[in-house]
Amino acid sequence: MDDQRRHAASRVPAGRLGEVLVAGGITGGSGLPVGTTRRHPTWGLTFVTAGTGRYRDGLHDEAVGPGTLVVVHPGHPHWYGADRGGWDEVFVVFDGVAFELARRRGALSPTRPLVHGLPVTRWGHRFGTYGERTRPRTVEGRDAEALDLLTALLEASATAADPSGPREPDRRSWLDRSVELLDRDLAEPLDLRAVSAQVGMAYETWRRRFRSETGTSPYAHRAARRLEAATDLLVHTGLGTRDIAAATGFSDERHLIRRFREHTGLTPRAFRDAGH
Repeated sequence: MDDQRRHAASRVPAGRLGEVLVAGGITGGSGLPVGTTRRHPTWGLTFVTAGTGRYRDGLHDEAVGPGTLVVVHPGHPHWYGADRGGWDEVFVVFDGVAFELARRRGALSPTRPLVHGLPVTRWGHRFGTYGERTRPRTVEGRDAEALDLLTALLEASATAADPSGPREPDRRSWLDRSVELLDRDLAEPLDLRAVSAQVGMAYETWRRRFRSETGTSPYAHRAARRLEAATDLLVHTGLGTRDIAAATGFSDERHLIRRFREHTGLTPRAFRDAGH
């Protein structure tokens, strides 16, 4: 299998929130040997871009084809394999506390290991980028890459939650698409005018309509999501406020402390010490 992997990267020291361990692509792959069951020690995903096959575990026995995403949970017994002729796939192996938190909260679940019908070109490119880039050499870079991958998985899972609905983003309502873009990559700067352009509206029109529909501005919506993400990390991880600020898009530790106190009346440390 190693000679079939087109873009793979070796492991680097762990990020604090998570990390991509290895990623790449396989042409004419076969999957796992027939009749075997695997319990993978880490997380993994396979996105099939061509060919067909099957996935089985204790709850599922489903066909796999182009546009199917298989999400492997650590320790979950499963099997999947290609039909005669093999399949083409992109794969990512990853691990970390951010993914475990998503599982504990039910955002990712071994009861939902498959997403069918994803647009092949869009999602093949989305997952394929992890195999095309060099792994970040800093802890912050590895954390950011892991959170970007988690965002992609949650977007794909949201598609699975409404299998009868439209799948292409330009067929969703402008508000759903706006919220999706505002909630993405919280650690990174976001050009709000670019968001309005992506949903097909002039900036001022989009801003007014967003406030009318949600009761808040796009900027305030994204700021609230950053604070929610910071609170989750504060409660469910041992990260310090400086690292949490960096992971959730605050300009520095003081900015996070100020916003957190305005929202809760407590500093992050006092909030954590109180057992929230």
